[in-house]
Amino acid sequence: MLNETELKKQLSAGQFKNLYLVFGEEKMLVKLTAEQILKKIGGGELSEFNYHVFDSTADIYDINVACSMISFMSEINVVRINDMNIDKLKAADFKALMSVAENLPEATTLIFVMPTLELTSKSAGAQAKKLIQYIDKHGCCVELSKRSQMQTERQLVSWAKAGGCEMRGETADYLIRYVGNNLTILNNELKKLCAYADGAEITVEMIDELCPKNIEAKIYDLFDFIIAGNTDKSMNNLRTLFDQRTDAVYICTVIAGAYTDAYRLRVGTQSGMKPAEAMKAFSMKKPEWAVNKILRQTKNVTSSALRRSIDEITETSVKLISVNLNPQAEIERLVVKLCLLSQDKSDA
Repeated sequence: MLNETELKKQLSAGQFKNLYLVFGEEKMLVKLTAEQILKKIGGGELSEFNYHVFDSTADIYDINVACSMISFMSEINVVRINDMNIDKLKAADFKALMSVAENLPEATTLIFVMPTLELTSKSAGAQAKKLIQYIDKHGCCVELSKRSQMQTERQLVSWAKAGGCEMRGETADYLIRYVGNNLTILNNELKKLCAYADGAEITVEMIDELCPKNIEAKIYDLFDFIIAGNTDKSMNNLRTLFDQRTDAVYICTVIAGAYTDAYRLRVGTQSGMKPAEAMKAFSMKKPEWAVNKILRQTKNVTSSALRRSIDEITETSVKLISVNLNPQAEIERLVVKLCLLSQDKSDA
């Protein structure tokens, strides 16, 4: 199984295969990688005479005919199949498809691409696994998994540069946290930001102004209102989340993460650590701007209030997953309690 880097080296060296499979979780990378393969193999000369595209409903006989064609306009013949659900093929059709893959003419390249179909090496059924194993051995199999936070940040900085703008790593991190880590969405938002920045540096303020927040970012807004003790804004935010059918357990989990980060930083800094040292001690992977924001938000909240808040969140979380109750009512009760705790100075 090749990764992106290995595939690029292979293509750059002109080491082409006549059988490819491109699949995985990161759909934008699946699409881009398939286009890279086609561009390199075709040399920019693919046309209706030597490029045949089939979808998931294609008949195996038609695919076989296309693979057997002799192109009179080019030295190559390329056949692409999009989103074919291999595991749902009838046994006879799967056998026929494997026969096509096993008997490709030398001048034909067959490419299986999964631009929207959810398929990974772990989720593949018996037939899909057999095809994956065959292509991995006799052709080129590329599985594109979700990129790490750092890889995604670097990709955004690279895209911004290609768009004629500058973008710092911490700003890229902010954009990821703001809209989510889906590369397709991030790419669309970055194009919008580059157009707006018009050659200047992309800033956090631009992201706030132009980009729609994902659900997690909206829950962090809820945390902001709770810490400030603003019950009205907290409840309005919560109602919006429920209107968007946000899961109560998920809301509780994100809030728990925010409070845990805040308490870890409090413990670390009170023991004499610098914020960066506290982050390292507790294995916290957050950018500097996020750490500074947490410290600023919680500076007026007592350590006791943070501990008691975490206890309340833990109790609610256990109830949500083990007791038959009204999830919305429990989260509402929790938010009101947390707002009150944030203003409690009795143990200061």
